[in-house]
Amino acid sequence: MVYSCDEYSEYIYETYNEYVNDEKVSRKEAVARTFNEYDMLMKKSESDKLIISVIIAEILASHSKASNTFKTYMVETISNINNMLIKQEHELTQEQYNDFFSRKKQVLIQLEAMPSDYYPRVCWCYEELTDEVNTYFGEINFKDRDEKEVVDEVVKRFERDCKNTISEKIVVYTTLAENLLRHNLTQQIKGTSFIDELKGFTLDSIQDEQLSDVEKEKLAQRIQVVLNSVT
Repeated sequence: MVYSCDEYSEYIYETYNEYVNDEKVSRKEAVARTFNEYDMLMKKSESDKLIISVIIAEILASHSKASNTFKTYMVETISNINNMLIKQEHELTQEQYNDFFSRKKQVLIQLEAMPSDYYPRVCWCYEELTDEVNTYFGEINFKDRDEKEVVDEVVKRFERDCKNTISEKIVVYTTLAENLLRHNLTQQIKGTSFIDELKGFTLDSIQDEQLSDVEKEKLAQRIQVVLNSVT
């Protein structure tokens, strides 16, 4: 086995958290990129495969949705782990073996119960992105800064995501507008380019994207509230 069980857990979570906190990518992208980094190590032994796949599956199971293809792959990988081969490798103690097989059973149940995301591209989930914009806005220091600088900073932070899908762009703009309105900046955001985009938005433009029908309706309602406040 390449690393101990504790080392694998530490390194995998460290890698995942670096993607989320340092590179600011979605949790869906972070877990996919983390998996790619440890994919080769899974091939070192059946014991390595068990430990890595279970830890990554546990991270995946903590998300609100899972990519259908990735979830299916993880379920198949974990389900097909060879118990006899692991015992023959003698890399795990009996306690470690029991622990990971118990976790394996539990995470399979969790994955099977998770909602699936069938959109083929890696992108933010609706609630996750809304929370991320709210959190980022709340951390901005408004001292000696005008509203345009604040808007520019938020847009720059989520520039990559706004270019990924229309849905992500509109969620960012809507959440940004909501935060500005909460700070009584109604007059300052009238006529801005992102408000103009919200005015021109229709659900047809994101018909084939990642949001569910319920999420699309929620987004449309939020946009209408924003537009009613600035017109």
